[in-house]
Amino acid sequence: MTFLAVDVTKPLESAGEKFAYGGQMLLIGMSVVFSVLLILWGALELFHLIVTKLPAAIEKKRAKETPAPTEPVAEIVAEDEDQEIVAVIAAAIAAANEENPAGSFRVVSFRRV
Repeated sequence: MTFLAVDVTKPLESAGEKFAYGGQMLLIGMSVVFSVLLILWGALELFHLIVTKLPAAIEKKRAKETPAPTEPVAEIVAEDEDQEIVAVIAAAIAAANEENPAGSFRVVSFRRV
């Protein structure tokens, strides 16, 4: 029996020939379907790599090219201002507690204006 060779000029006579032909068609069909699925899976994986890894690599390359910023002086001043604001709020709380010793004054949240 030759694999994938069927004489189409004569009809299939026995049940064995019919089952053999059906088995060949089954194998060919399943091979085609799974090979197309593998191609689609490969294409999707390729797109996944392009979408996720490539932008990260470009961003990493840009980060290497740009020099790291030096520590700005404005942040140090901002820390001093934050400490000053905290001191003012603490003084206001202490003054409010002296006026009303019952403690009805409560700080719920701080909000930067």
